[in-house]
Amino acid sequence: MEQKGRIKKVNGDIAEVAFVKKSGCGGNCSGCKSGCPSDMVLISIENTLNASIGDEVLVSIQDKTFSKMTFWAYFFPTVMTLLGLIGGIVLFKSLGMKNYELYGSAIGFIFLLLSYSLSGRLNKKSNKNPFTFEMIKKI
Repeated sequence: MEQKGRIKKVNGDIAEVAFVKKSGCGGNCSGCKSGCPSDMVLISIENTLNASIGDEVLVSIQDKTFSKMTFWAYFFPTVMTLLGLIGGIVLFKSLGMKNYELYGSAIGFIFLLLSYSLSGRLNKKSNKNPFTFEMIKKI
């Protein structure tokens, strides 16, 4: 995956690159023309191209690495939340509790919070190499 960014800061051989977050619509919807906020993401990358502040660069991340990031950020928490929700509803319904949906939802929310804590720990253990971004070229 490749993304265009702008150098905001250079400190030795490390550059801080700013990326504009892409919206789900791709940034071309009528809502964006009326002032949708465009959030920035800053990432520190090794400055292999000797880029200067203000330069635009093309940065790449391996697809496998991107897939891992997506799994830990979205898929794992979703599955954990659903497991907690369904498990909680089944448990509280079998116990004959009156508001079993409410209690099941609370268990689902607790599982969501636990999943974020677990995903950070499990991700660090499974990744011997941290996520690496690489500057490809100046634009």
